Order: sequence, then structure tokens, then C-alpha cells
Amino acid sequence: METQWTVGGRTVAVHRPGKEMFGPGSATKADLAGYYARVAPLMLPLVRGRPMAAQRFPHGIGGDGFYAKHPHTPEWVRTVLAGERTMVVCDDAATLVWWADQAAITLHTWLSRTPRLGCPDRLVLDLDPPGEGAAAFDAARAAALDVRAVLDDLGLAAFAMITGSRGVHVVSPIRPELTDRSARDLARIIAELAVARRPAELTTRFRKQARRGRVFVDFLRNGRAQLAVAPYSVRAIPGAPIAAPVTWAELDALTTAGDFTIASRREHCPFAGMARHARSPRKAIDRLPG
Repeated sequence: METQWTVGGRTVAVHRPGKEMFGPGSATKADLAGYYARVAPLMLPLVRGRPMAAQRFPHGIGGDGFYAKHPHTPEWVRTVLAGERTMVVCDDAATLVWWADQAAITLHTWLSRTPRLGCPDRLVLDLDPPGEGAAAFDAARAAALDVRAVLDDLGLAAFAMITGSRGVHVVSPIRPELTDRSARDLARIIAELAVARRPAELTTRFRKQARRGRVFVDFLRNGRAQLAVAPYSVRAIPGAPIAAPVTWAELDALTTAGDFTIASRREHCPFAGMARHARSPRKAIDRLPG
């Protein structure tokens, strides 16, 4: 069984549309396709031109999932050579619906875009709290404010996104002046400066045993061919939460990183026009202390 979706002037088949993707009685593959079609006007400006990989769950989140970084695609889906691999570039709503047909729940992108792959136009700091629940989210939110303060000191802009999982991403638009390796070095320094503000609560230690209950300020999303969850991507978690861009005022009022789901309606994107706030990472480096 299949249904036909017409989006952006193209018709895409969604097979097994009634397949429950998030557990018994949950959102279906058709719901997933409908969500990505609906959110496309907000999402596409943020992912267009970026190599994309997906986490696919052919049997729903209760079954085994896997990353698809270079899947077989219909001829109309745009691809790009990213390093040594050919990857999907999502430039239209039809490609988002096609991903849904592939049982692709979570979408991830590079931090650089064509034609300047390898020169990021974003930095991402992922605030990953220990544990679950309201207290953990409060800790991630507080850490995001520390990162924001560091970025402000360096003359860089800061935008917030709840991940749909546990934590918060702070995204800083930058001019594509650095290689991905240099951008990662800058992200590492920003993370270390944030940790220095509250070392008892924050850490850059990768190993969980070394974190000792502190929030992990993860700069590792930056770097060569690294991926970060795409804004508005659905997460493979019961309830189908999404990675939702939020204003800083909204962030202050939220209770969890999964407060928005595929059932939520977002009329305006807090990341709209974010590229206009891109600032020079080279000037930021000149402002580093010491």
C-alpha cells in the first residue's frame, strides 16, 4: 500500500503510510511525511546546500536503526560529492518527504554548505546534561547561557535550539573564513572558556566517567565531515519530539528539550535570517584572551 504526496510540484510515493513509527498507537509514516512537508518552509532555508545523512528505522524506533550517509536515490534527488562519499543535499520539500518514505526519522547535516564544503558557516556547541528530567534540562539551559556569554565577548551571535532529546544546542552563524579543522579549534576554545566560568558544573571531558555529574560542553559536532542534528528534525524517541529552534525567551520558559513535537505548529522560525548575523571568526580569534 502507498499514498502519493504532491509537494513542490513533484509527486512522491510514501509506502506503508500506516506504519506506526514511534510505538503502538503512535505517529505513522504518513504523519512523519506530513510533518516534513508542513515544516519544509521553515526547515529548508536552514539545511539547503548541506550534505545530509539520516537515521533510518524501517521497523520503527522499536527496531534496529542505522545511519544512511550515501543511500540510493531517485534521479531527481540532488547529491553532492562530500569528501569521498556522495551524499544527499536537501533542497526541496519533495526530498524531505522522500526521506520520510525511507523511514528516515532523524536528519543530520554538515556545518558547511555547497559550494564551500569544508568552510563552515556555523559553529555548534551541544550542552549535554547528566541524567534526565527537569533538573538536567535546567543545567543544560544554564550552560547554554554561559556559552552565549562567551560568544558575545568574542563578538559572535548566539541562537538556541532544543535538541528534542535532552539538551540544548547553541548555534553561532559565522562567515566561511576558516577550514573545518580551524573552526573546530575555535569551538573547542569557546567550550573551554565556558567551562572556566563554572568548572564545578561544566566540563569538556568526553568520557562520561570523567564528567562527574557535570554538563558536557560538546564542541565535537564541529570539524571535518561532522554532523549535527538538523533544525526541525524529528528524533527517534517516543512522542516524536523535534529539534526546535527557539528564542532565548522561549528557552527560559521551557521545561524539557522535547517540549515541541511533530504535532506542534511553528509559524515563525527563530533562526530565520540567521545568516545575516554571521560574523567573522577570524576577528573572534583576535579577541581571544591571552
